[in-house]
Amino acid sequence: MPRKPASSKPNMIVKTIPASDSAPGVTCVTKSGKEYRISQDAKRGVHTLWRIVEGGYEKLETADSPYDLYPLVDWDN
Repeated sequence: MPRKPASSKPNMIVKTIPASDSAPGVTCVTKSGKEYRISQDAKRGVHTLWRIVEGGYEKLETADSPYDLYPLVDWDN
């Protein structure tokens, strides 16, 4: 049976950002007050976009650069 593409998986909510993402990150706040966090794994050179939700963090996307993640934040809502 073929595997489903990664994009079809529901986003999991974790209580804490993984310890591997220990490099400095940034918190983004939209006009409506929604909060997002961009974390960084310095060893692998990967940045991750998280949505801050009740009970933890929802992983949205990963990229090689944080600049690739900023357009995914819904700044107007």
